[in-house]
Amino acid sequence: MTRTIAVLSGKGGVGKTTITANLGLALALKGYKVCLIDADFGLRNLDVPLGLTNRIILDINDFLEGSCSLHNVLIRHREAKNLHFIPGSKSKNSSEIDEHILAERIKEMKSYYDFILIDSPAGIEKGFIYAVSACDEAIVVTTPDKTALQDADRVIGILESYPEKKIQLLVNLIETTKHCLEEILNLLNIDLLGVLPADSQIICSVHKGMPIVLDPTQKSGLLYRRIASKLCGHEVPFHDEIENKKSKQSILNRGLFQRKLNRMRLSH
Repeated sequence: MTRTIAVLSGKGGVGKTTITANLGLALALKGYKVCLIDADFGLRNLDVPLGLTNRIILDINDFLEGSCSLHNVLIRHREAKNLHFIPGSKSKNSSEIDEHILAERIKEMKSYYDFILIDSPAGIEKGFIYAVSACDEAIVVTTPDKTALQDADRVIGILESYPEKKIQLLVNLIETTKHCLEEILNLLNIDLLGVLPADSQIICSVHKGMPIVLDPTQKSGLLYRRIASKLCGHEVPFHDEIENKKSKQSILNRGLFQRKLNRMRLSH
């Protein structure tokens, strides 16, 4: 079955778009058929880390309006032929988009792909709701910054009203210490998909339009591949310096009451 996954964040600037690009490419390198959709209407930018800006002719708005076919709007990545990309629209914002059409178009695409990743706008406005409505799963991206954690907690709270959707957490720009990660998981209390440290090489790769996952000599490139493996259901341990099975089990055992306490802590 095709897995449709919205990559979400409550706060902008946490690395959501770069993560979508690298994670999608990591899945494609494993042989899966992958489509990345830039659903950040009005602020198109997923093309930048993918290095596909100069190949954009049509965009998602043309596809949603029916003025072009799926085949016409798709851009194939040079390095991974099984990775396709649908560019975002700069001409329209989310308030002008029909959420039902977006969900229907994505449903029509499912027969062609193993994974469809939706790069969603930051925050919880209309574009966020559209992306959530169109997906079966969600990856919430945050950093250890308190404002990012507070916004991520709010996003998770909204996602919990969709009990059929699987939610996972990806922590970006973290200092790889067990204590820091445990605090974040205690606050947000959802399954951890992966952890990415701050890495200047990722910034360089974005500027070059060459996703770092393509370079297996880079630590972050390897981490993206491990995260993709975990997303596919493979057992992938956390880093040794942040691995703690006992605390992980206790985190998973916490319930709704703990989450309410965490929200109170974040609000002060």
